[in-house]
Amino acid sequence: MKKIYLYILFSILSIEIFSQQDPQFAQNADNLLFTNPAFAGMTDGICASAINRQQWVGFEGAPVTTMASVHTGVKLFGIQGGIGLSIVDDRFEFEKKFQAKAAFSYHKKVGLGTLGIGVESGIINNDLNGNWKYPDSNGSEDQLIPQGQVRKIVLDLGLGVFYKVGERFYAGVSISHINQPDINYPKVPAASFLRRHYYATAGYNFRLMNSPIELQPSVFVKFDGTKMQSSANLTALYNKKFSVGVSYRNREAFIPMVGIHLLNGLKIGYAYEVPLTRMISVSKGSHEVFVGYCFDFW
Repeated sequence: MKKIYLYILFSILSIEIFSQQDPQFAQNADNLLFTNPAFAGMTDGICASAINRQQWVGFEGAPVTTMASVHTGVKLFGIQGGIGLSIVDDRFEFEKKFQAKAAFSYHKKVGLGTLGIGVESGIINNDLNGNWKYPDSNGSEDQLIPQGQVRKIVLDLGLGVFYKVGERFYAGVSISHINQPDINYPKVPAASFLRRHYYATAGYNFRLMNSPIELQPSVFVKFDGTKMQSSANLTALYNKKFSVGVSYRNREAFIPMVGIHLLNGLKIGYAYEVPLTRMISVSKGSHEVFVGYCFDFW
């Protein structure tokens, strides 16, 4: 019965689903490297992080996304910059997508902050293996239905610009899938490609009068040429140890979140996404867990 509901719901929301080719996350302020290669090396020391997102809990075959990344500042031939690596495993019903990309960012002091200009290159492996319900006896009359497991590996490119002023302010813009890689599956005569995705983000950090509370508002915008998605977040950090926040994704979700910051550089965060669409009648929402750790070898 759940699969029937899922099919009906996806048919209704097919336009929106088609536009969300990149994985979706709630804790965007803690996941800047994934969407902008210019962020590589913008923090002190070596920073590693991981996110696991269980989307639309209650549906069989609902999206499950796991992302891991690491980045650090480097100085090569007298040039200050940063390097980073991101790996994503994204699974949705019959489709599995594995993505690995390396980023390099050139840094230059501009005004009160640091400007980063970054590029990224990597691969995307799309794997489709479904148990299909055919309209005819065996599906042989429909050439658009893949027979057995099909796979396609493509080259993926991106670039970005990021500006940061200490721990107080940041802003960035970026483009992923700039080469719009062709993901046509072998022996399946259907045109398909990854659209260019345009990202913009900004955040600010300020102390609330003379209290131990810091407020951290931020915004995140994604556009793929067909649909724009935006979210606004406000997080309160107490004594640099505990954080409580809330995000709103335009007409889609309300997202409370909490976090704990340990003195050894470890941060743990959790977000619970409450859908504001028809999805709320058939889903228990989405869960997202974040773990980040920054350290220095010196």
